[in-house]
Amino acid sequence: MKPDSQKREQPTTRFLREHGQRLFANLPGAQAGQEEPIHQIRVASRRLRVALPVAARKPAARRVRRSCKRLRELTRLAGRGRDFDVGAALFDREAPRAKVAPTVVRLLHDRLATTRARAHRKLAKALADFDATRLREDLDILMARGGADPGEAALRLGAMRRKHARMALEELHALGKHFAPMALHAIRRRCRWLRYAAELDRALFGAGAAAVRRFKDLQDILGKLHDAFVLAEWIALAATYWEAQEKSARAAAARVVSAHFRDHAQALHHRFLRIKTAAWLESALRRNAALLKQAARA
Repeated sequence: MKPDSQKREQPTTRFLREHGQRLFANLPGAQAGQEEPIHQIRVASRRLRVALPVAARKPAARRVRRSCKRLRELTRLAGRGRDFDVGAALFDREAPRAKVAPTVVRLLHDRLATTRARAHRKLAKALADFDATRLREDLDILMARGGADPGEAALRLGAMRRKHARMALEELHALGKHFAPMALHAIRRRCRWLRYAAELDRALFGAGAAAVRRFKDLQDILGKLHDAFVLAEWIALAATYWEAQEKSARAAAARVVSAHFRDHAQALHHRFLRIKTAAWLESALRRNAALLKQAARA
């Protein structure tokens, strides 16, 4: 039987430990409302949620399920303020290109800054109230027990990757070429999961980096599309508010800015359609099937 020190050096355990350390190292900064630590805990918690069912010795154990639930909660909390950070950066970059008076752009900028600051205050409070003690204890115990056997981890990863790739393909075929931002965002979540699975494959089994890059590219373009659409909807709500205040000229200008961001989202959709995502997913499924056969024979 291997000593504990060797067990901790298993690739499965090492992956969990590295991302667990990154999560807890950034938690104090996130609780203080700092933008980059908020982003880092969101990413680390998502990677751990993908990795735990693959890398843990007993993926169905209560401690694993409880950890995944707490990580999901942490991801949700961190997302509250992060979306406005991304939206503010996009607004500053793109809004001046809309054909409206600069005063309206400034008014929208100030309104967005106020909303963002309010979201950050709520986020900081929610993260400060988040009890990370049990999560840290559970992850420490899971890592002390050692990771899954490499062959078993490969089978789990392959099965989960097959499930998400098939679902992404089904959603993609159902959508066709329609511009449906919420449905596209669901596909983006699948691509993000598949990207993290590819990173896990690379860390545990030395897989190539091509799949990581491809899924990251898909995630990025769909993420930008979603950000532009959400910002367009937020600006449309500001226009509705100003209409209720009988500030019709200001509201009309805000509608123009909203349309600008919607056009930006549609342009990104055209770029996405040129990527041939379905062909890539089908190819990834074929490669995954071959790897599953290889792992089953091992």
